[in-house]
Amino acid sequence: MASDCISGATSLAQILHRRAERHPERRALTFIVRGTEERTAYSYARLDERARSIGALLKAHGMEGERALLLYPQGVEFVEAFLGCLYAGAVAVPAYPPDPTRLTRTLGRLLGIIADCRPKVVLATRELCAMAASFAEQVPGLAELKWLATDAEDLGVVALTSPIKAASEELAFLQYTSGSTSAPKGVMVSHGNLLINLAHIGSSLRVGEDSCSVTWLPSFHDMGLVDGLMGGFHWGYPVYLMSPADFLKHPLRWLQAVTAFKVTHTGGPNFGYELCVRKVTPEVLEGLDLSSWRTAYCGAEPVRAGTMRRFVETFSPRGLSPLALAPVYGLAEVTLKAPGDMGRGVVTVSVDKEALKEDRVVPLSAGDANATEIVSCGHAEEGYAMTIVDPESCEALPEGRVGEIWVSGPSVAQGYWRKPELTEETFRARMRGDDARRWLRTGDLGFMKDGLLYITGRKKDLIIIGGQNHYPQDIEWTVEAALPAVRPGCGAAFSVDVDGEERLVVVAEVDTKQQQGGAALDLEAATATVRKAINEAYQLRLHEMVFLKPGSVPKTSSGKIQRQAAKRMYLERGLQRVTEEAA
Repeated sequence: MASDCISGATSLAQILHRRAERHPERRALTFIVRGTEERTAYSYARLDERARSIGALLKAHGMEGERALLLYPQGVEFVEAFLGCLYAGAVAVPAYPPDPTRLTRTLGRLLGIIADCRPKVVLATRELCAMAASFAEQVPGLAELKWLATDAEDLGVVALTSPIKAASEELAFLQYTSGSTSAPKGVMVSHGNLLINLAHIGSSLRVGEDSCSVTWLPSFHDMGLVDGLMGGFHWGYPVYLMSPADFLKHPLRWLQAVTAFKVTHTGGPNFGYELCVRKVTPEVLEGLDLSSWRTAYCGAEPVRAGTMRRFVETFSPRGLSPLALAPVYGLAEVTLKAPGDMGRGVVTVSVDKEALKEDRVVPLSAGDANATEIVSCGHAEEGYAMTIVDPESCEALPEGRVGEIWVSGPSVAQGYWRKPELTEETFRARMRGDDARRWLRTGDLGFMKDGLLYITGRKKDLIIIGGQNHYPQDIEWTVEAALPAVRPGCGAAFSVDVDGEERLVVVAEVDTKQQQGGAALDLEAATATVRKAINEAYQLRLHEMVFLKPGSVPKTSSGKIQRQAAKRMYLERGLQRVTEEAA
């Protein structure tokens, strides 16, 4: 029984160790390639053995309570190291390893994390340790750190007999935020936060030892780490792990893995579902069997009703139930999953987009020309509270008003590492007239209707022109719909000051050749098309449309658009524009 391993545990390491003792040969983790090929398979006993060995290595270096930076490509080595930290009482700091081909884009964030968390050691593969030495001249700070390679079979230590007994309030890991609207911040997640959120996710997903999952999400990102990996070890079901690059190269490999391994739950951001719809072929579709898929969660970025609808229409003939689709809301500050039940399928509401500019929610029929469709992320669950608050006055708002989403509950993390003032402001907010409860200010905007939460955007990304609010993701979607040559999920809308007035700018990556016929893209005609679409949809005048080369729009390590960074690059003329000749 799952409860036998979970009951009384104060850390995930204890749970995994119990599973290794009681079910040593049961499949725990498998790394797969090309969707269905098993590369490395770990039983609970083998995974526990590796975690105890790495835990002993960390203990030998005096790492209890110290930070260990984890730099690994997607794979089992990262999982071993993260669990080794939990076993030894070290504080894991997952991070994206530096990419030699994109150092200017990836190294800055990593150095910022290092400067903030000040790790005592860096855990990595032997290959990355060697690479760090080659970076010494360019980045002296990397070479100065103590690097430990963990992927050798023999680490030269005697494995721990069992994980240390960590108190639930002790720090387990630092989850650095994506940095979509600001510099990354280290969210302090305790062992108790992790266990509570895993229990919360499991009860919402209705998982157990008979479940099975696959994930292609980056392991250093909260969704890929907490649900994608740790959920299986907590609840006792097998996890199949694939590379994000494998998915991006061939998105249908995700669904082929669901078919091959009878996966019951898996998910990802909206763009992942959209890619599957766009890339599917009749031949691949014919070979899919998605009848085992009970929960297809979608989060980490705004969920598009149109994407969800097309996904169901495309794949329901292959056994996918419409009720499997589960839009979710989460953030690192609550460990991962925020309040919000599942099992309803996709629930939407159509509202007046003009009223939404004034933070009012006015329902309209779905076919109305002034309507915009917004997807629900569920309602608050037992043990958690969720409310909408005026971000300026800190007063609770009634249903039908847009404001900042505030949440409260046991998986809300401890705060931001080494940022006491920001922690107090963000994690211990007080609502006017209520001093009894402390709230987490999420920075996200939304509203409640009939008890359900609807997300409208990020507070810092909101575009205000002419005194009216516009959500950048809406404008970005409009551009994508008007111009097929724009790469989906690769655009940013923001406002800039021009002669004392806010003006709208859109930047978007394009395929240098159109999909049909290979004809060159007419940038002038494309700009006119976008200008007309934005004017018709929002009565907004487009100041400038900038077409960019693929890979130019700044994104976080988890794939979120960094609109503020794109704005900075636009103002500094640092964007890689497409010329008429190149197009």
